[in-house]
Amino acid sequence: MLHECIQFLIEDLSAIDNNFDAAKNGREFNFVIDIQPFTEQVDGHLNDFLLYKDEIIAMRLMNPIKLDLMVTHLKELSVACFFEKTSKKVFIDQFKAVQHDLHYIERQSSL
Repeated sequence: MLHECIQFLIEDLSAIDNNFDAAKNGREFNFVIDIQPFTEQVDGHLNDFLLYKDEIIAMRLMNPIKLDLMVTHLKELSVACFFEKTSKKVFIDQFKAVQHDLHYIERQSSL
């Protein structure tokens, strides 16, 4: 169900934000223990979400380019959040764009 997929992605986005804060505060992450499993989880949630691509693209303010950009940003964020040197401005811009799109899709899918 699309709503469930969106909820998983919103939870992933929350974890991305927490990881970014931890990285900025000096926490170092292990690739095998922390980064790889998390990115695989996000990729799995995105794959499930994209099963509803036609339904999402049919929404009034969504189109294939915007959806692809959201997916790209989310994949980038799922990796970038673990590194202290990640640009805060770029991270926040991408984060807010993904968050906005996910909430829009969530609202539209519940109509």
